[in-house]
Amino acid sequence: MNIWTKLAMFSFFETERLYLRPFFFSDSQAFYDIASNPENLQFIFPSQASLEESQYALANYFMKNPLGVWAICLQGNQEMIGSIKFEKIDEIKKEAEIGYFLKKDSWSQGFMTEVVTKLCQLSFEEFGLKQLSIITHLENQASQKVALKSGFNLVRQFKGSDRYTRKMRDYLEFRYIKGEFNE
Repeated sequence: MNIWTKLAMFSFFETERLYLRPFFFSDSQAFYDIASNPENLQFIFPSQASLEESQYALANYFMKNPLGVWAICLQGNQEMIGSIKFEKIDEIKKEAEIGYFLKKDSWSQGFMTEVVTKLCQLSFEEFGLKQLSIITHLENQASQKVALKSGFNLVRQFKGSDRYTRKMRDYLEFRYIKGEFNE
């Protein structure tokens, strides 16, 4: 069974407080509520100016290739509060990069650490990956805390071109290697 089959098997999964599932077009309004607030996505992509712009982003970046992309929802009311996804998967090296965002009123509650920790567990135990990475902007301290609390180690600081502004930025790379994970 390859990683894509395994990802399909885990299209839906739960953590202690959260429910992860593929995105649906019916998430358009909740996605727009998150994407229209520049604070929610300041390190991800530019804020969305309209519902139509959000629908385009939702369909093209979160629904078009659904395996390895999850909407993060609260278990109780199923409210969509964010996303986590594999930005890059290298099937040969068995490595992946994780990207995520969470709406501001859900920050500082441990939700993202809970999801990243669970995704690490699944990545090593179910998906057959050997290494995960999280790349953050140098100034994104919240994401760096998530990486460290989830068991990742800082491995380097580097300069790179921002994918949206094309400006040179400073980044930090965190890695988690199979065998370092203790669940």
